[in-house]
Amino acid sequence: MNNWLLRRWREKLAGSCCVLIAVLTGLFARGAAADGNSPHVDYMLHCQGCHLPGGVGYPGLVPNMQGHIGVFLRSEAGRAYLIQGPGAAQSDLEDAELAEVLNWMLSEFDPGNVKSDFKRFTGPEVTAYRATHLDDVGATRRALLAEQN
Repeated sequence: MNNWLLRRWREKLAGSCCVLIAVLTGLFARGAAADGNSPHVDYMLHCQGCHLPGGVGYPGLVPNMQGHIGVFLRSEAGRAYLIQGPGAAQSDLEDAELAEVLNWMLSEFDPGNVKSDFKRFTGPEVTAYRATHLDDVGATRRALLAEQN
């Protein structure tokens, strides 16, 4: 086997092993959900592409959730916003799975803004909020954040 082919094979194998380890770590460390994935794995598969590992987003393009996502829990409109944003509302996740991902994100990315009496998201709540779409996501976000100041 020539060196180029051997290097390519090793690169592919190393990449596949990293993905497998990440998925298995998520499954065993956090417990599997109904779809076989943990909320962490569902975040990696459905959210991390835009919000990045750690929920830091892209400044000016994709919101940073680290230390910020929990402020939306202060109002019913804020709770709805977390579900009605296009990434969440249009994801392939089932409603109960999305609820678990949101609950995981809140505890993982912004525990300081999650109060002890936090009402966890549920599948039926996600179903109800997903039925209404936001006309202007940016304006809704700005208005909700302005209410918090």
